[in-house]
Amino acid sequence: MTRTGWISTVAAAVTALIVGFGAGWLAHGNTMGPPVAEPEPTARETLQPTPTFEPVTVDLDDTHDFGDGFTIGLSDFRREVEEGGVDPVTGEEEDLPYVSWRVEVTNEGADPVQTGSLTRTCEVGEPPRESGSPALGSEVKPPETLEPGQSGSWDEDCWAEEDETRLRYTVEFHDQDFVPLYPPVTFAGEVD
Repeated sequence: MTRTGWISTVAAAVTALIVGFGAGWLAHGNTMGPPVAEPEPTARETLQPTPTFEPVTVDLDDTHDFGDGFTIGLSDFRREVEEGGVDPVTGEEEDLPYVSWRVEVTNEGADPVQTGSLTRTCEVGEPPRESGSPALGSEVKPPETLEPGQSGSWDEDCWAEEDETRLRYTVEFHDQDFVPLYPPVTFAGEVD
């Protein structure tokens, strides 16, 4: 085959490929038909906006009412020492001081309240620093739900040196999809 014949063969093959792919794309586009409208979502499928709440701050000894008969309060503050605990910063074993308290929730409303899905944080000292929770209490799991007229409680704690008397404990209840159900509540004050 001559050089000219070789070039002609390659050019013809490339042209055939281009025309073939182009025809295929055109045919594909024409057989697709008009766009099909998506069905309207049902009421159950309609995305609801995530509620936004203004955070609430109350004193450590206050009870907060969310407005529908659901209340939360803290009690039984005490300072304790975990003997042979593991320092969360250094990893060393030593006697570690902490503050513990009881969280009490009550449902005086007409509907059940979900209470088992929550986030919580603890800050100690001034200026505040975030502190870990050793979960040393005897009942550290919140109740899953509260029926009307029912109460529940659980133990909370927070690593805190003896000179760290300022405590900020924040709790927020949310559903299984992590959508907030109530505003975050921060309990703040001094502990002996």
